[in-house]
Amino acid sequence: MAMEVGTSPTALSQLQSVQKAMALPTVGAAVGQVGAFYTRVKGAHSLLEWVLSTAEASVSLAAATAAPYVASPLAAGDAKVAAVIDELGRRVPIVNEQPKVIVETTKQAVIAKLSPHVNKVFVARAAAEQRVHSLKELSWAKANALLSTAYGQRALHSVDAGACYAMKLLDQYLPPVEPQPDHIGQSLPFTQREIVEAERDPALHTVQTVGRLSAVAARRVWANLAARVNHLRANGIELDVRRYITALLAAVHLATVTSEQQERERETEDDKPRPADPAPSAHAQPAPTTPTAPTTTTKVKSTPEAKSTKPEDSEQ
Repeated sequence: MAMEVGTSPTALSQLQSVQKAMALPTVGAAVGQVGAFYTRVKGAHSLLEWVLSTAEASVSLAAATAAPYVASPLAAGDAKVAAVIDELGRRVPIVNEQPKVIVETTKQAVIAKLSPHVNKVFVARAAAEQRVHSLKELSWAKANALLSTAYGQRALHSVDAGACYAMKLLDQYLPPVEPQPDHIGQSLPFTQREIVEAERDPALHTVQTVGRLSAVAARRVWANLAARVNHLRANGIELDVRRYITALLAAVHLATVTSEQQERERETEDDKPRPADPAPSAHAQPAPTTPTAPTTTTKVKSTPEAKSTKPEDSEQ
């Protein structure tokens, strides 16, 4: 074996380990794919063919030159690798099968391994959905029972009246730009158009009423806003939202800076010392007193009637 390896350039393909490895379907298929790709790349251009052919010749020459020196170690390694491949074939028989069989077998094994865990997840999800559905039905039934009482009927009528009033306000301040199906007709009131009757399902009736009112309000707001913008554009006024927002932010910033400056000036004025009042001197003359006007009691005592009644009071 050593003489064959040392004397023949193609002795590498005669090694037992290489032959046994090539006998494995997976390795043979991989080598075939790599060889086909290499051949396709090599024949793509004449320059590539020349470069790769030169590299092949250099590798063959190097292998032929080094073969006599590595014959004995190569033979020992070949025997060990061949024994390892035989042991692998005995322990893992699937390596001797075709690649498609290996892929299908691996797929089935993975599915069999993961199926219990996946089934547990789906069972837990179904149980959680069932609990949520049961809780929803229970809550819905409680809500219907509560709305069926006298106080609940009052609240339900209040919601309907509030919805009608809100629709009237929308018609007054946000009229529909175009004819819309949400407008209150003269024949059918708002609470009876495309809404479940309150006697059948009070909770659903309330939810539909509030939801429809919210939807109508949102559509009216956006429709009127779009109409105003189109009107401005029709009159030659282009509304740039970015510039409007920039100007609004600048105005807010200016107001903030002005307020801070005023607060700072006010604090500065409060911190300034105030001049103290001058103390009165010892030699200062007292201020002249001005005669005050006589009071009402004094005037009464000075009248003749008061003087005449005073002796009578003393006699008594």
